[in-house]
Amino acid sequence: MPSPRKPGRKKARKRDADELREEALRPSQYLGYDRARLAAYLMGRGAFNLAEPQLRRAVWLNPFEPAFKRLLAWCLYKQARYADAGDWIAQALKQKPDDPDNRRVQRLIAARITPRSPPHEGAPL
Repeated sequence: MPSPRKPGRKKARKRDADELREEALRPSQYLGYDRARLAAYLMGRGAFNLAEPQLRRAVWLNPFEPAFKRLLAWCLYKQARYADAGDWIAQALKQKPDDPDNRRVQRLIAARITPRSPPHEGAPL
C-alpha cells in the first residue's frame, strides 16, 4: 500500500545524475554548451518555447559565455518578448561589447522596442 501524501504537496521531480553533477560544478566555463546546441536545434525548428528553458539553464550553468545570453535574447525576440530580450542582450553586450552578432541582435530588438512616431495628418494608413 502506498504511503499517503499530505494534501496540497506536489510530488518532487526526481533529478537525474547529470543534473546533480551540473549543479555541483556550476558556475563553470565548461558547462552549458550541450544545452545551447539543443536550444539552437529547437529554435531552428521553430520550437522557441522549448528552447528557452534550455538556454536559461545554459546561462545559469555558465554565466561567463555571452553567446548563451545572445541566443536567449534572440529566442525571446522570436517569441515577441522584446523587453526581456533587451535585458538579455544588454547583459551579453556588457560581457562582450565589440561582438558584431551582439550588436546586430541589439539593433533588431531596439527597432521593436522603440515606439514609432504616429503617421502624419492626411498620410495613408
